Amino acid sequence: MKTDQSFVANILLQIPPANKKLKSMAVLLAKRLKNNPRDFWTWDNLANLYFSEGFVLQSIDIYRKALKIKPDLPVVHMRIGIAYYRLAYLDKAIAELEKALSLDPDLAMAHYYLGFAYYHIGNSDQSLHHFQKVKAISPETRIVYYHMAEAYLQRRCFPDAIDVLEKLLKVSPSSATAWYKLGESYLGLYKNTEAISAFRSALKANPHDERSKNMLEMLTNVPSI
Repeated sequence: MKTDQSFVANILLQIPPANKKLKSMAVLLAKRLKNNPRDFWTWDNLANLYFSEGFVLQSIDIYRKALKIKPDLPVVHMRIGIAYYRLAYLDKAIAELEKALSLDPDLAMAHYYLGFAYYHIGNSDQSLHHFQKVKAISPETRIVYYHMAEAYLQRRCFPDAIDVLEKLLKVSPSSATAWYKLGESYLGLYKNTEAISAFRSALKANPHDERSKNMLEMLTNVPSI
C-alpha cells in the first residue's frame, strides 16, 4: 500500500547516518514490506529493531502497523505497553498491558511491567497484585520479591516487606540494595538494632553504598547527653 511505503520511507529518514547497523537492517525489512505490506512478521521485526536501538517512540507506530494485521496478538500489545512505560506514559502503558492480559492472563512480563507502572502512580495494591502474579507464573523469578518489598514499603506494611526481603536474601545474600531495603523496613518498625545490622550487611556487600553509610552514621552517632 502506498501509505505504508510512505510511512516506512519516513521512519528510515529518521535514522541518524551514524547508526549504520539500524539503517542496513531496516532497509532490508523495508524491501520486504514493499513486496508484501501485509507481512506481519516483518512489521513486528522492524518494530523490535527500532525499540532495541532506542527509537522507542517510533517503535510504537510500527507495532501499530503489525496490530492492524493481527489485532488480537497479546505480545504486541505487551510490547507497546513496555514502550510506553519506557517513555513514562504510564496511563497508556497500563491500558496496553491490561489489554495484553485480557488476551493472555499468563503473560508474566506484562504483569511485571504493570507492577512497575502501578507502583509509580502510587497504586500499591495493584502493584502487589501483579508482582504476586509474576511470582505465581514464574516462581524462579526471585527479583520480584524486591519489587514486592518496595510496594509493601509504599503501603508501610513493614512486616510483609521484611518477609519477602528475607526470602530474597536467602538466594541473593550479596544484594546490597536488598539489605538496605531490609534496614528501611526495620526502621519503619522502630527496630534500630536490626536496622543497623541490615545496613552493615549492605556495606559488607558493597562498601561504596553511600545510602547505608549515611543511615549507619545517623543511627550510631548518638550525641551524649
